[in-house]
Amino acid sequence: MPIGMLFLFLIPFALAHGEQTLWQKYDWYFIGAGLVLLAYVLFTITKKLILLVIIMAIVVMVGKVFLDSPITTSEIGVVGDIHYHADFALYVNGEHYNFAQEKYMSTENKSLSNFAHFHDMKGNIIHQHASGITLGFFLETLGMRLNDSCLVLDDGNSYCNEGNKELKMYVNGKHNDQFADYDIQDEDKILLSYGDQAEEDIKGQINSITDEACIYSLTCPEKGTPPAEATCVGETCEVE
Repeated sequence: MPIGMLFLFLIPFALAHGEQTLWQKYDWYFIGAGLVLLAYVLFTITKKLILLVIIMAIVVMVGKVFLDSPITTSEIGVVGDIHYHADFALYVNGEHYNFAQEKYMSTENKSLSNFAHFHDMKGNIIHQHASGITLGFFLETLGMRLNDSCLVLDDGNSYCNEGNKELKMYVNGKHNDQFADYDIQDEDKILLSYGDQAEEDIKGQINSITDEACIYSLTCPEKGTPPAEATCVGETCEVE
């Protein structure tokens, strides 16, 4: 019985005069019954609220797993099945990002990834040792994340499309909107740029990308001979 109907039922007993009414005689029983009913209703509502909160928490956690999971979708090959090199540059708010740091380098004693990496303190050449390596996968090996609207660096700072500031990508001088899903190819010249720079500034950034990948891929001997490098990092490496 709804609480409102219960109180309507009890009103006549409360208003009766003369001989002791049923309400006067059993008032605490009625009050007790009403409190029990109220507690039951509140308990039922609370259970539903708790269930709703649990469902929402599960949805949030599942969503976070999907967002934090690797953003690449291509199938990665076996280490050593190819040996590609690509020139790469990143600009953030017009400033060239320095990848020539120890923390971004793979060495014989520290492997960030056997699939693709920087080494020899050259932060402008991506060394790729397996097919199916995307730009998103490569940046993940450096502790970074990329999608079509945001770049998150390894220090946690995010650079997302907002106002006039925009994340742009160019491959071999042409605009490319694949971002994380772009499958790196041999001798690519890749630019990631975030900011509100004018087209002329972007052209300057594109022109600043090095042209050294061909040296490592042995397709431009007139530019020099590459240093000996490993097909992978660690005990299974073979120097070419």
